[in-house]
Amino acid sequence: MSAFREPSFKERQDAAAKAKQAALEKLRARPRPGGPAFVQQQADRVSRATEQATAKEARAAETAQKKARAAEQKPTRDQRYAARKTRGK
Repeated sequence: MSAFREPSFKERQDAAAKAKQAALEKLRARPRPGGPAFVQQQADRVSRATEQATAKEARAAETAQKKARAAEQKPTRDQRYAARKTRGK
């Protein structure tokens, strides 16, 4: 097993320059506003947001329906409970 070798100043400087260059290339590769790829990404984001909003509304409606169903069933359930309680005495 070889011992740990401390990188020299020149090696660290070169590594930093390579990292900076890679970051710049990544930034340059991004789609520009107004370009077809950018427009497509924006359209995808809008459609995804619309889908999420409709799904959220559907979940809210489903929850409201469950609450309404429970509210409808409550008097019947209370009557059964009261009848059971009077039978037990």
